[in-house]
Amino acid sequence: MKKITFGRKFYAGLLAIIVLVYFFTMAVMLDPDALNPGALIFFGGMVVTVCFMYIGGNVWKSWIKSKYFRAELHQVPPGA
Repeated sequence: MKKITFGRKFYAGLLAIIVLVYFFTMAVMLDPDALNPGALIFFGGMVVTVCFMYIGGNVWKSWIKSKYFRAELHQVPPGA
């Protein structure tokens, strides 16, 4: 059985979400009127953006490691 481990991207995403929750909580504690639909949509959008960045980073890492990745795209053409 493979051991489940978490990498740098997971911890960075988790830290970003914790910071977002902290800022949102402090804003609501300082001004309860800040809890409106616009703020909730913004907060939800930021959390979804962090999740998409984590997923996108994993997809990119897998693509780079795949056998279909064309390394010659990153090379200087001959005679240049």
